[in-house]
Amino acid sequence: MSDRQALIIGAGIVGISCGLYLQKQGYRVTLADPGGLAGGASYGNAGVLAVSECLPLATPELIRQLPKLLLDKNSPLTLRWLYAPKMTAWFYRFLKAAKPQQVARAAEHLSLLLQHSATAHDELAQWADCRDRIRQTGWIKAFEHEHSFQAAKSDFRMMEKYGVRCDYLNAAALQAQQPNLAPIFKHAVNNSDCRQIINPGGYVRHLGEHFLQNGGRLLLTEIDALQVKNGTVQAACSQTEQYRADVFVIAAGAWSKKLSSDVGTYVPLDTERGYHIEFAADDTRLADAPVFWAEQSVVMSPGGGKLRVTSSVEFAGLQRRADFRKLTAQIADIRRSHRHSLGEVVGQWLGFRPSIPDSLPVIGRASGADNAFLAFGHGHLGLTLGPLTGRLIAEMIAGKIPEWDLSAYSPSRFGR
Repeated sequence: MSDRQALIIGAGIVGISCGLYLQKQGYRVTLADPGGLAGGASYGNAGVLAVSECLPLATPELIRQLPKLLLDKNSPLTLRWLYAPKMTAWFYRFLKAAKPQQVARAAEHLSLLLQHSATAHDELAQWADCRDRIRQTGWIKAFEHEHSFQAAKSDFRMMEKYGVRCDYLNAAALQAQQPNLAPIFKHAVNNSDCRQIINPGGYVRHLGEHFLQNGGRLLLTEIDALQVKNGTVQAACSQTEQYRADVFVIAAGAWSKKLSSDVGTYVPLDTERGYHIEFAADDTRLADAPVFWAEQSVVMSPGGGKLRVTSSVEFAGLQRRADFRKLTAQIADIRRSHRHSLGEVVGQWLGFRPSIPDSLPVIGRASGADNAFLAFGHGHLGLTLGPLTGRLIAEMIAGKIPEWDLSAYSPSRFGR
């Protein structure tokens, strides 16, 4: 172990992964997060290692649908209008990112990351002796109505161009594969290379505990400023303390924007607020893979005696109180998705996805501080891409030549 020290701001899957890979480089590593290990989005997501999801959020099709989505009270997308003025710059960049050439560019660069993501998960899980927490399940996209399936086929064709495996199932084939689903779905597509982590929060905490057992430190404190002098971060500051290190990594998810500004880097970051509810359920009476129900825009993830249902994208910032009305209004529909009865609702949660308009994460050195690195903005793919991001950041810090061009993810790509 060397005397070189690294301070990582954020103890979710991205921060912990950075910490584990930096430990392998010989660094003494400290994580700082007031929520502790896996206290944010790493806890409440659907648990899908979604290696299929190479298409960006911004597309011409979505832009055409946007007025309807924003005005429909039952839409999976909510924009709180009092917050809308704060998102003007974000939406402007989002519209630009929806141009066909930008969509193709984003898909290409997301695909590159996704192709390497499984290897990084396997590596960390082997180190921490928790490979049994990752199941090869596939991920099923199910369609109740013919028109919904036909509308989605162009996306699947584009995904296939980037090497994504799509197994098409008619109603009979889906029932044969998933007999516990109610026979209400006319079509399905199984992205069979995807995997599932039954308890994502437990998995990330296990990785974090392995980090601590190997000499890592955890500070239960909020870092709200980085002190920079002559192009170098001198200290990370909380309300009461200053923490010094040789290298600093910003991996604070949706809370990373201000810290990035401290190190001279403008990032158009906002948050997609996401919700989940959980039903008590007998695992033997559920599907044995996560299921995305297209018409309801929910992911139903089985396991651990529960069915976790994640839904909704809400733009309302970090401060507004949780509003579960849209998701709870879907409870009756969710219950009819399975042949067997689901139990009572036993949990609900709100989390904050760090969202970048072009859907590409921010991975690289800060513009205004040589010893600061940014690792956030993964949107819906934080769990999937967290370990790979940690490996890439550790390699950058070590000065290694990357396997492929990483400029598409560079923090400097946004200008001002």
